[in-house]
Amino acid sequence: MARNRKKTTIAPVQAGDFTGATPEFGRWQDVNRIYSIKRGTAYNLLHHGKIKGVLLRVCGKKSGVRLFDMASVRNYILSQMEAGTKKSN
Repeated sequence: MARNRKKTTIAPVQAGDFTGATPEFGRWQDVNRIYSIKRGTAYNLLHHGKIKGVLLRVCGKKSGVRLFDMASVRNYILSQMEAGTKKSN
């Protein structure tokens, strides 16, 4: 006996193409891959308040994940470009 199968007119959901998208947050490897800023430099900039980041860690645990705000890294680079332009004028 054949079962009646529902026919839908909605296309199946597929993953989007994010090849050109910049992530909102990333690990230091992402900062290095996207902006060519080394790990030590990223942590120094974070320590001096030049870029933003957060440490995600479960309470009571020793280790966690450091995430950098990619927009703050981009803004820092742009501010350095503007500062260089002002000095040359």
